[in-house]
Amino acid sequence: MTAAAGPTPDVVYRWDLDKTYLQTEFSTVRGLLQAAIEGPHRKRAIPGMRALLKALSEATDARVVVVSGSPTWLRRRILRMFALHTIRCDRLVLKDFGAQVRRGRLRAIRNQVGYKLGAHLETRLWLTARGEAAPEVCFGDDAEVDALVYCLYADVCARRVSAPRLARVLEVCGCYPDEIATILGRVVQLERHDPVRRVFIHLEGNSPPARFGAYRGRVVATFNALQIALDLATQGLCDDRALVAVAEELAVLGDFGPEALAGSMEDAVRRGLCGPALACRVAAELFPHTAMYDAGWSEAFGSRVALRLERSATAAVNPPGTEVLPYEQLFASEHAFARARRLARAAAGRIPGLAEFLAPVDDPWS
Repeated sequence: MTAAAGPTPDVVYRWDLDKTYLQTEFSTVRGLLQAAIEGPHRKRAIPGMRALLKALSEATDARVVVVSGSPTWLRRRILRMFALHTIRCDRLVLKDFGAQVRRGRLRAIRNQVGYKLGAHLETRLWLTARGEAAPEVCFGDDAEVDALVYCLYADVCARRVSAPRLARVLEVCGCYPDEIATILGRVVQLERHDPVRRVFIHLEGNSPPARFGAYRGRVVATFNALQIALDLATQGLCDDRALVAVAEELAVLGDFGPEALAGSMEDAVRRGLCGPALACRVAAELFPHTAMYDAGWSEAFGSRVALRLERSATAAVNPPGTEVLPYEQLFASEHAFARARRLARAAAGRIPGLAEFLAPVDDPWS
């Protein structure tokens, strides 16, 4: 999907789709079949993400690029879904499963590194050709290797990774020789630039945020859309209206009560996603005077939340480093983590009580 050229954007929002924006399950045959047959009105956005992406897409000085591993046969339904959600998508890239099957490249169906890196570079060239090579904010999840791909994309664009090193990394990640050649060809066409301003990873799989410490401050792990919105607000990319819309959607569609939202805000402050001053203002001055009041966010409750936020210790956040990451090790670690999670889930189905033990435990806010 290509939008008509408009005003030069100040920022590009680069989104994944499945498990970042949509509640989908492509790891099973049943999930694939459900995605293939369900109509656009049945596709469910992750609570809070629809309100967030809608607010970001409404900015005339922004572009929205979606690169997804969803199959190309879902294009029409995805575009209709965005229309129903009143979200502007300037560029949508999907994976051509059929072409890979016809060529007997079954490994490429599951491999995301080569596909997504190539798609990110292609859309960057598309933006550059339109004179819209603005800084980017990237959104992904912990179900695949989005963190690795986004960081590699940034390093490739900035030429921190040489062509020989990139070829070795892609080979380790299971890419085919012609995929590697195509990616290297796109890199040559790009002007040297460091485009990525922020990488958000939605912890859809409830990974511990510490898992992403290996990315040396270049990845922001978030449990929900409110934490993303608070971080964006500190950068001047998210206004009060968007913060309220995200919180309301979490409360209505995500069953987030006031205590859960307050806990998310406290976690955001503690991990340095936003400062206590912003969080306190939102809690005490903003939420009580909106529809959040009907969800239980009274002035008295907001004052108590603000008092607790003021006392929260904010983690020291060092600026992201620019040194090249050990991508081969990171890829091995990502695979090991995914394998361990699959084994744990399989065991949870056979051992009574293990599923409850492995499930995330909410820390009640009081």
